Order: sequence, then C-alpha cells, then structure tokens
Amino acid sequence: MYSTSNRMLIGFILMMSLWLGTSALAQEGHNHTSTGEARPELEQPPTIALDVEASHAIGAVYEAYPSPQQEGGEEEDTPRFIPDDFRSTAPSTLREERTGRGHAVLEFANDLSRAYIHFQVKNINPDEVVMLHLHCGRPGQLGPIIVDFSLMGDVQAYLADGVMSLEITNADLEAVVANSKGLIGAFTGGCPIISTLPQDKAVTIGGMKYIAEQGELYINLHTSGQVYFGDIRGAFNRVR
Repeated sequence: MYSTSNRMLIGFILMMSLWLGTSALAQEGHNHTSTGEARPELEQPPTIALDVEASHAIGAVYEAYPSPQQEGGEEEDTPRFIPDDFRSTAPSTLREERTGRGHAVLEFANDLSRAYIHFQVKNINPDEVVMLHLHCGRPGQLGPIIVDFSLMGDVQAYLADGVMSLEITNADLEAVVANSKGLIGAFTGGCPIISTLPQDKAVTIGGMKYIAEQGELYINLHTSGQVYFGDIRGAFNRVR
C-alpha cells in the first residue's frame, strides 16, 4: 500500500504528464488551425438531444426493502469488545419475531450534484429509533457509514409520520468523515472507493452512486433494542 506522501508524488507526476500532453496537443491544434487543417465539426446530430437543463433531473434510481432478516446477526451476537454506546438499552427481539418493515427509494440527479432518499417504515416505533444510516457493505456484513441522517436533524421527528424524505449532498458525506474520531471512527466513518485504500473515503454523490452500482450500498435503521446489527436493513438494487 502506498504511503500518503508516495500517493501525492505519484498524483503530481501524473498531473504534470497530463498537463504536458495537453499543452503539446493544444500547440499542435493551434498549428493545424493556422494552416487550415482544423478538423471540421460534425454535421450529424447526437442520438440523444443535448439538454444541459436536464442536469438536475432524476437519473438513476435504486430501491430497497429493509427487513430484520437482512441483518447480519442477532443482538445477542454482539461481540464482547464492543463499547456500551453500540449495545442495546432495551430488550432485544429475534429477527424472525420482529415485524418491522421498510421501503426506501434512492434517486440520483443526472449531474450527481445531489441525491434524494425517500423512506417509509411500518411496525417501527419512531420513539425507539436511535440511529439511521446509509452504509457500504456486502449482504449480511456490517460496513462503515457513508450517510448519517442524525447529522441532518432529528431522525425520530423525521419518521414521526412513518415517512422520511431528504436531500443528500456532498456536504453530508463529508460531515460523516469529519465527525469520525479516533480508532473506531477510522473504521466506521466514511466508505472507501477502493477497498485496498481505506483512507480514501467517498465524499461525493458520484462516489456513493459508484458504491451502489457495486451492489454494496444499504440502509440500516437501529432501535434501542437492536443497536449493534440494527432492526431493519435493506440492500439497494437499481430499478432505473
């Protein structure tokens, strides 16, 4: 694994190479123009009509149906070394005995400037909700947090009527990384784009969409009786 200084040096060399190559091409293009050899523009129209105004329209759409059965374990399976902050403060219920369900729709703007989450729950008491996140991870495995909805506002208030709808921007991903402190925060806050470079966190909506395309984005709702693994969890699948 490259050190931070090595990666910065490699990045600088690549940038300089690209700049030199671009400068050479620009000079070559200038010479062609001056001698009347410029490449003519196409006369044929694109197969898709150009429309810059559509940049904020909804593009890719993902869907999830959270359930207790998608959680990776029972609350009694919480590892012994886990701090008390991540342990249940109310009686836990086995996955097969829980009736909570959810439906989440995640929409991405065409220009990836923002995303929109719409989340409905059933048989979940909003007063018992302690955390709600978007995570990256494979089915059944616990993964780090990429979006923490509690950093946007009161999750219990959002879900008081059973439905939550919020806009997500780059700032929300950056906030998770900024609020991740210490050794635990290093592993739980922010999702890496490349698993072999865990320190390079995704801090853009485009990065979150890339993770969704890999089938490794999920939503997890935690209640006071199901804190560690969560109460209901749902993996996102692309529907449009």
